[in-house]
Amino acid sequence: RSVVAMAEVSRGLIAVLVLALLGGLILNLMPCVLPVLSIKLLSVVGHGGADPRTVRIGFLASAAGILVSFLVLATGAVALKSVDIAAAWGIQFQQPLFLAAMVAILTLFACNLWGLFEIRLPSKFANAAPTAGSGIGFGSQFLNGAFATVMATPCSAPFLGTAIGFALARGAVEIYMVFFALGVGLAVPYLVIAAAPKLVTWLPQPGQWMRTLRRLLSLALVATAAWLLTVLSVHTGFAGAGLIALLMMAV
Repeated sequence: RSVVAMAEVSRGLIAVLVLALLGGLILNLMPCVLPVLSIKLLSVVGHGGADPRTVRIGFLASAAGILVSFLVLATGAVALKSVDIAAAWGIQFQQPLFLAAMVAILTLFACNLWGLFEIRLPSKFANAAPTAGSGIGFGSQFLNGAFATVMATPCSAPFLGTAIGFALARGAVEIYMVFFALGVGLAVPYLVIAAAPKLVTWLPQPGQWMRTLRRLLSLALVATAAWLLTVLSVHTGFAGAGLIALLMMAV
């Protein structure tokens, strides 16, 4: 009986890992991740014709950012579970301060895409960045993947919640396995480009058309910020969300 029980548990874990992998992949299609993918697209298009090795390193760095972020989330879940604190997926989106901060970040990103300001690093840092003439740095691409993970958490598909619920009801090993599978699913597009970087180098060369593209992609940032304001209004009321909206309009 014990052998049969262990076999059933193993099959259940495999099924949950498959669900987590598919759930992570589907997250790429959710509106929460669209702003991150938009910024990534601009970064790639802006360096059309880049060396395949440079493109591969950039996308591997983004994938690494996603996987590390999910492992950090798994570590937090294990820590909370060890002290008997209930952990929930997307719990940060129940914190008004976090929501307000995300709205501010998305607003600033939109302003950047509109060309209202540019962030320029000091020359000594810029020269030290491993750009290799392409402008694609490991650190910025790593953070791109980490930000994708943060934005993906509230857009979980229904069966994704099942996978996470299973993990939180088990031990630390299962939690890390499920969260890692989620990260791999979300990182699949980045890994595909890393495996075949020529898919990116076939994109058009930079030109005047990129200004229009930047403005169009900024609409995704604005839409996501507006959605976050609706979530914020649930916790703070219309007045609190309206105040944040007015501050962003002032910015």
